[in-house]
This record gives sequence, structure tokens and C-alpha cells, in this order.
Amino acid sequence: MLTAITKLDAINIILSAIGADPVNTIDTEIDVDVANACRQLDKASRDIQRKGWDFNTYHLTLASEAFSQCIPWIPTIISHKATDGGSYAKRGDWFYDMQNQRFEFTHPITIDAIMAIDFEDLPDCFKNYITAKAALDFQAHYMGDTTVAQDLAYALQEAYQEIVAYDMNMQDANMLNMTGVQPALERT
Repeated sequence: MLTAITKLDAINIILSAIGADPVNTIDTEIDVDVANACRQLDKASRDIQRKGWDFNTYHLTLASEAFSQCIPWIPTIISHKATDGGSYAKRGDWFYDMQNQRFEFTHPITIDAIMAIDFEDLPDCFKNYITAKAALDFQAHYMGDTTVAQDLAYALQEAYQEIVAYDMNMQDANMLNMTGVQPALERT
């Protein structure tokens, strides 16, 4: 089982997938394999977080700035959906009102937003899943060894099972509330 506690741990796991030596830091000048591993980890993290999970989905009410009447864009938003009947897009560094074709807002807006979370702040099971996904993709792209790919695919499958269990534990799921079950219970 892969265990990534920090981003450095994750990078070293990804590098080990191609037989590269571990590194002590990713903050200083780095070689091409480390840079590619960092990019692969960031891409995998964004792709997985884009699905929207309990830890990165927020209901936000945003108000305009007093002077400009514009609402500044939040750089960590991966995707959003208006919940107030409006339609908003990113234009430059601002929210843009698609219905009224303007940047100025006379009232606050409400959105459900999926936000990018730093790797260090993710739940552990997601760190492991993102690391496993990045290692598998990195190895397939730069090395292509089928035996190593099978081992990484197995680690990815185990990590996926952990995030499914995490997601189920975080929900208030009840089988008796599912569609079709309630009418069956009422017949008895």
C-alpha cells in the first residue's frame, strides 16, 4: 500500500515507479524527472478533486466590492454552479454576469463551488489515491513496464476502495431512504 503523508513523499513514490532515486526537497532547483512528477501529481490532484467531494465542495455567498461593484474571482475554484438562478463565468479576475452581460452586481450571488485543496490538506485516503494515480500515469508515460503497471494498478484499486469507504462514511446514507424501498416498506 502506498502511503503519502506529504507532497515530497508523493513525489518520491512517483519517482520510484520508474526506478528513480528519491529526492530530499522539491523546493529548490530540480531535475526533469522531479519536475514531471510534480506536474503529474498536480494534474491528478486537480482531476480527482474536480469530481467534487465533501471536503472541497462549498456553498458560497459572494458580495461585490463597494467601489467597483464587481465580485473578484476566487483562484481556487475548479468549477461552480449558480444556486440563485443566475449564470456566472470567470472573465479575467472577476465574476461575470452572463444573463445581464456585465461585471457589476447589485446584489450578492450564491454558488456551489468545487475548490482546489492543497495536497497537504487533503484527507489521507485522497493523498494515497492521487499519488497512486499519478504514479501509474507517470510510469506509463515515461517507462511503460507492464509488470510495474500491474502493481501500480493494484495499489490504485486499493486506494480507490479507501476513498469510496471514506465517501460513504461521510454521507448520511440510509438504504431505507432510497427510491423504491419506501413503497415496498409501506405495503407490509
